[in-house]
Amino acid sequence: MPVLEPVPLPEYDGVTYISLRAFREKGSEQTIKDVKEFQSRETDVIICTYLKAGVHWLDEIITMLVNKTTTLASGTKGQRTLEGVPELSVLDSLPSPRILNTHLSFKYMPTKHVQNKGKIVHMIRNPKDICVSLYHHAKRDVVMNYDVPWETYFEKWMSGKVFYGSWYDYELGMEDASLQYPGMIHTCYYEDFKREPKTQIRKLADFLEVTVSDQILENISEATSFKNMQSKKTDHTKFVNMKEEKGFIYRKGDIGDWKTHFTVNQNNRFDAQFKERMKNSKYSITFE
Repeated sequence: MPVLEPVPLPEYDGVTYISLRAFREKGSEQTIKDVKEFQSRETDVIICTYLKAGVHWLDEIITMLVNKTTTLASGTKGQRTLEGVPELSVLDSLPSPRILNTHLSFKYMPTKHVQNKGKIVHMIRNPKDICVSLYHHAKRDVVMNYDVPWETYFEKWMSGKVFYGSWYDYELGMEDASLQYPGMIHTCYYEDFKREPKTQIRKLADFLEVTVSDQILENISEATSFKNMQSKKTDHTKFVNMKEEKGFIYRKGDIGDWKTHFTVNQNNRFDAQFKERMKNSKYSITFE
C-alpha cells in the first residue's frame, strides 16, 4: 500500500472531503458521481455512518455475522469504502453479500441500492465524542492534513466546516431517508453497542436475516471488543501515513471523552446548537 503525501483537501458542492485515493485520482465530482452510479447488488449491505461513529466496528461485526465466523478479518473496511476506491469495478470480484461502507450523505448513495431497497446499517454516536475523536484523527492523518489547535477546530465544527460537512445535515438526512424508505435502514447507537453488545448484535443479525446461536453472539461480542480489535486488528493508517509509523484508528473508543476537551462555554454553545438543530428529530442521543 503506497504512502500518501499531503495534498490540498478536495471539495464538492461546498463540502470538504478527505483526500482518499479516489478523490486524488479522479477529483471530487467524478468520485461522487461514480458512487451514485455504482452497480449495487440486491444482497449488498452498506454501512452508513458519519466519521468516527463506529464504521470499523460495525464492519467487523457484520462481516462475522454474515460469514458466521469469530475471526477478525485480514482486510480493512477501507478496501470497500465506496468513495475511497478509485475503480469501483474491483468490487465486482467480491462474493455476495458484499459489505460496503460510505461516509457520504444519503443523497449520494448508489441509486440502484436505494431502488433495490438494499439493506443499510446506520450507526449514530454522541456528536460531542465524534467531535473530539475526529479532532485527534485529523491532526494525525495525512489524508486529512489538518493539524490545528482545539479551539480552531471546535469553531469549524460549530460552523459545519469539517470533513464531510455538518454532522446535523448528515444525521437529519439519514433520518429523513429512514422515513422515506421504511424498513431499509437499521439505525443503532454506538453507546448501546458499548453497553449491551450481545443484545445489539442480535438485533443487527435479525435485520440482516442471519441466524446465529447465542454462543456465536457471545464470541463475536468478545472478538469485536475495542480492546481486542485495538491489539489484534490491522490498522491501515500506519501504511499510508507519512506523519507517523504507528496507526491511530483505534485510539480510545470511550464514551464521554468529550469532557476532557470541552470548556464550559463550548459545551453550552454546543448544547444550544444541538437543541435547535435537532428539535424535530426522533433520535435518542444522550450526552454522558
